[in-house]
Amino acid sequence: MDTDRVRLCFYRLLQLFSTCAAFSLVASLGTGMGAVSHWSMFIWCFCFVITLITFIVQLGEYQPSLPFSGKSFLFTYACLATAFCLSASIMYAVTYIQFLPHGPFRDQATAATAFSCIACVLYALEGAFLWLLFPETTFYFATIHGLFKLLETSVACIIFAFISNTSLHQHQPALVWCVAVYSVCFTLGAVVMLLKLVKFESRLHTFFPRFLLGQTMLSVLLYASALVLWPLYQFNEEFGGQPQRSSDVSCSDELPSTLCVWDQKLTVAILTAINLLIHVADMAYWIHFIFIREDNCRVGDCDLLDCHNTMFFTVTSRDKYYELSEIPCYVHTMPGLLKVLQTFVACLIFTFLSHTSLYLHQPALEWCVAVHSICFFPAALTILGNLIGWEYRLSVTFPIFRFLLTLLSVLLYVSALVLWLLYQFNEKFGGQPQRSNYMDCIDGLTYYICTWDEELAVAILTALNLLIYVAGLVYWARQVCVGIED
Repeated sequence: MDTDRVRLCFYRLLQLFSTCAAFSLVASLGTGMGAVSHWSMFIWCFCFVITLITFIVQLGEYQPSLPFSGKSFLFTYACLATAFCLSASIMYAVTYIQFLPHGPFRDQATAATAFSCIACVLYALEGAFLWLLFPETTFYFATIHGLFKLLETSVACIIFAFISNTSLHQHQPALVWCVAVYSVCFTLGAVVMLLKLVKFESRLHTFFPRFLLGQTMLSVLLYASALVLWPLYQFNEEFGGQPQRSSDVSCSDELPSTLCVWDQKLTVAILTAINLLIHVADMAYWIHFIFIREDNCRVGDCDLLDCHNTMFFTVTSRDKYYELSEIPCYVHTMPGLLKVLQTFVACLIFTFLSHTSLYLHQPALEWCVAVHSICFFPAALTILGNLIGWEYRLSVTFPIFRFLLTLLSVLLYVSALVLWLLYQFNEKFGGQPQRSNYMDCIDGLTYYICTWDEELAVAILTALNLLIYVAGLVYWARQVCVGIED
C-alpha cells in the first residue's frame, strides 16, 4: 500500500472515530432534545455510515466496478461531509448546548460538538489532499458553479433541520407550500450534482446548460415565493402570525430547553433569504456564463468539467464547435420569459386553490380550477419541449401551434376570470361582495388569511395571468403573420 493510500486510510479511521464519538455522546444524553438536535445526530450517523462504506470499498479496490470516478466521488463526499458536519456543530451548539445547565450533561454535549468539529476538519483535510493529489482532475465542487451548489445544498439541509418540527408549518397550506419549495429545489440540486458526478452532461450536449439555467431560474422563482409566504404567515397577525417574540409561549419560559418556536421561524426566514441570494448569484453566473462571455473553449483543449473551471463551455455537432453564448436558451427569449411567468403565477394560484372550500360548492368555480390546470400543463410541457429541442422538428408548424395554444389559453382564462368574479362576489350568484360578510374576516378572529381575501387574491392573479397570456398571444400573432422565426 503506497503512502497516499495510507494517508487516506488514516483520515478515514479518524473520521469514523470522530463521527461515532459525536453520535454516541449525544445518544447517551437521552430524550428531551429538539428536532434540530435529532437532525444533527442523523448527520453524524449518516457521515459515519458513508465513510465506513467508502473505507471498505477503497480497501477492496472496487472502484472500477462503480458507474463514476472514484476520486470524483471521494472529493464530492469530502466537501459535502465538511459542510454537513460544520452545520451540525453550529446547529447543535446554538439550539441545544447553550440552554443546558452547567454540569456533566453540558460537558458531554460540548464534547460531542468538539468531535463534530474535528470530523469537519478531517473531511476538509481529505478534500484538500485529494485536490492536491490529482491536479489534472477538475472536481465539480472546485468550480464556481459547484461551490454555489454546495452552499445551496448546505443551507437547505439546515432549513430541513428546523422544519422537521412540523408544528411550524402544518397549520397552513401556504407554509406547506414553502416546505415543498425547499424539497423541490433541494431535489433538483441533488440531481444536478449526481449528473455531474457520473459525467452524464457529455451525453446531453446542448440540453444540459439549458437545464442548468432553467433549474436555477425555477429555484429563484420558487424561493422568492417562499420568502414572501413564510414571513407573511409566520409574523403577520392578519395571516395568523406572531409579530412579537414575547407572544410565543415557548419563548417566555424562564428555563427553555431548546430554541423557542418563534426563533426557529425567524431562522428559517433568514436562511430562506440567504439561499435565495445564493440562487440569484448562481443564476447571474449562468447568465454571464452563457450570454456575455465571448471566449470559447474547444473540446480538444478541455473537457466539459474543465470548461466550468475556466468559465468556458463548448458543444460539438458534426465536427463543428459553438460558443455557449451562441446556443439559444428558451428562457432568455420573450416567449420563454412569458411561459416562466405564466407557470409561476399559476403556482401561486394553486397555493390558494389548495383551500378546496373556495370552489367545491359551485360547478362554475370548479370549471375555473380546471382552467388553471389545463393551461398550466401545456405551459410546462412547452418549456420542456423547448429545452430538449422539439421545436426544431416542427420548424414550420411550431409557431402556428403555439399561437393556437395561446389563443385557447386566453379564451379559457377569460371564462375563468368572468365566472370567478360572478360566483364569488355577486350576490345573485351566491357570492359575497363585502369582506365583512365572512366570519373569519372579522378582526380578532383572524388567525390566517380569510376566505374573502383568498378569493380576491385568486381573482387578481387570474387577471394578471390573463394579461401575460394576451402578451404571448400578441407575440405569436406577429410571428405567424409577419413570418419572423424566433
